[in-house]
Amino acid sequence: MRNRNSSSSAAGLKRGPWTQEEDELLSSYIKREGEGRWRTLPKRAGLLRCGKSCRLRWMNYLRPSIKRGQIAPDEEDLILRLHRLLGNRSTTTYHSP
Repeated sequence: MRNRNSSSSAAGLKRGPWTQEEDELLSSYIKREGEGRWRTLPKRAGLLRCGKSCRLRWMNYLRPSIKRGQIAPDEEDLILRLHRLLGNRSTTTYHSP
């Protein structure tokens, strides 16, 4: 059950789109201290965001290992072969090497 007193608006945390400055603060902190301890990270990094927001921003947008751009033909072939073999559910949980 969710605690209503811990919502971002009640805690004075910022909501909405991230700014370039916030991205830089988050990235530099993680480069310096490493990933993890998401609950305490915002305060230590000087961000007015919740830990979950920081974790999601890092994992989905800022992480250097995120591959962006077009899917290579061999990757597309792998996805199609796995889909034929395993169906929708299993294809989305497969992690290629």
